[in-house]
Amino acid sequence: MEPKSAKLIELSQIIVQSLSDYSIFKIINDTLQKELKKLNIKMHGGTQEIGGSCIGVETECCKIALDYGIKIDENNPKQLPTDFDAVVISHAHLDHSGSLLNLSNAKPVIIGSKMTRDVTIELLLDMIKIQNKKGKIYTHNNHHVEIIRRNWWSRNSTALPGMSIKLYPAGHVAGAKITHVQSEGKQILYTGDFCVHNTEILDGCNIKKLPKKPDLLITESTYGGKIREDRNKLVEYFFDKLRNTIEKKGNILIPTFAFHRSQEMCKRIDQAMKEGIIPRYKVYTISNLAKKITGFFNENKEYFRTEIQLQEKPFKYKHVKHLYRTSQIKEPAIVICTAGFGHAGASLHLLTKWGTNSNNSIIVTSGYLPPESPLNLAKQNKEFTYKKRMIQVEAEVEQIELSGHADQKELIQLVNSVKPKKTILIHGELEQAKTLAKEIAEISEVIIPEKNEIINV
Repeated sequence: MEPKSAKLIELSQIIVQSLSDYSIFKIINDTLQKELKKLNIKMHGGTQEIGGSCIGVETECCKIALDYGIKIDENNPKQLPTDFDAVVISHAHLDHSGSLLNLSNAKPVIIGSKMTRDVTIELLLDMIKIQNKKGKIYTHNNHHVEIIRRNWWSRNSTALPGMSIKLYPAGHVAGAKITHVQSEGKQILYTGDFCVHNTEILDGCNIKKLPKKPDLLITESTYGGKIREDRNKLVEYFFDKLRNTIEKKGNILIPTFAFHRSQEMCKRIDQAMKEGIIPRYKVYTISNLAKKITGFFNENKEYFRTEIQLQEKPFKYKHVKHLYRTSQIKEPAIVICTAGFGHAGASLHLLTKWGTNSNNSIIVTSGYLPPESPLNLAKQNKEFTYKKRMIQVEAEVEQIELSGHADQKELIQLVNSVKPKKTILIHGELEQAKTLAKEIAEISEVIIPEKNEIINV
């Protein structure tokens, strides 16, 4: 992003020529100062889609990125700029942090919570391991991950040249933050992914504590056109589905993500069995990465709800056993495993194995499924292709959206509360963003940007 426009250069030249006339000099210099005080926002990724979030914020003195993500399974990932002074990571999901290795030579300051740092480091190490297993030529190694770790600042308030940054709890996942940027007399509020409602383990975002009347609000719109049912009802419906399959002595596959969703799901089922809400049953989790992250959860209880903090080891489970491979499963069983979209790992293996039996169930708890993912094809078409053969799905595939994203009601609540002058909608498919834009148009001017679009504040 080039901060000095042709207009600025022209004004500078006129100032030099007009030094003898103070009145002309003052008028033009005032105009120049107004130009210099503009913030330029460039949409590098995450526009009209989900994945690859990255927003550049540039002043005359400083250039930062809000998130630095990738699009999962994209064949030719877009190369993001590397000339940032600092990068703020809202949370550890790879669609917000997965391009960080590309910054290991530039060595900018990385800003985010301690939990986001620890989990991001593990996810980047895992990414390298997966790429090496696939036999791909990968330019990064564990040394580059260590550079990212060393350049990470885990603090809620940071000062940069001509700019201040403050982080607020976002809900969504452990350690997630909403970013407030103040510079040149302007304020930007960037949500990353957030939610207002509480979950079993995490408090939602307290939007009353966020700064009011920012010049620009940049918010996700994942569920911009959707209002979810009450979460307690969804959890009860989830337990009903478990009980139904348990009665048939079937297997239950719950594909999930190694970070947060796995720990939340294990805690949910473990607690329900302790309380007799669902019958005792063999329950397994398969993910070495999830096991490592669970250790971070037990070591950093301050990120969670008060009742979780009071437990000595809140994520040490009584009824959920960790396995290293699918061959260790004793059926019938409930298995919580990665990858979350059923596109790889234990979830793809078990989807293929268990999906053909009508006594079994596959329960998807994420709200978004990539259109071509095996899970989405199993749900929509009742078939998917695996190793060049078609798998017919007889098992029940149920999507119960126990999501950590704000729905339309919560998104409107945010805009109503902070009352921004302008609102930019990102991290959502175009139809979701358009639907939300109609709902908030009377509260704030709304922009649905395109990739690489530049917005002046």
